Amino acid sequence: MDDLDAKILAILLRNAREPFVNIASKVGTSEGTVRARVKRLLDDGVIRQFTVRTAGRGVKALVEVKIAANVNTGDVSAKIAGWDSVEQVWEVAGENDIVVLVDASSTGRLNEVVERIRSLHETAGTQSRLILKEL
Repeated sequence: MDDLDAKILAILLRNAREPFVNIASKVGTSEGTVRARVKRLLDDGVIRQFTVRTAGRGVKALVEVKIAANVNTGDVSAKIAGWDSVEQVWEVAGENDIVVLVDASSTGRLNEVVERIRSLHETAGTQSRLILKEL
């Protein structure tokens, strides 16, 4: 990945629907070059998907999850990722093992997700951070 790829990615990260012709104009190349670069980034797995980021349902929080010893973190992450109100799941390094972005319709629904995470026998602890403002 070179500097041109990085510029194209930066634009797509802000708006995945940005027309290739607009991207080309912004980075100083042709629409065909942008189209070919994006295709290569997709083929190489650098771009995994194009997605939608919503304004949210109402209550967002980061839930940090500590996993018990000798547990496959990937299995727990995959399980949580399939739940309603779970927007994203990341496996991370540090004090906790997983970070879950929850986008819930209410604080009650948020609490249900947190309690469900806590009820997993693989969970050794959680810490929640309510998101107050998203920029």
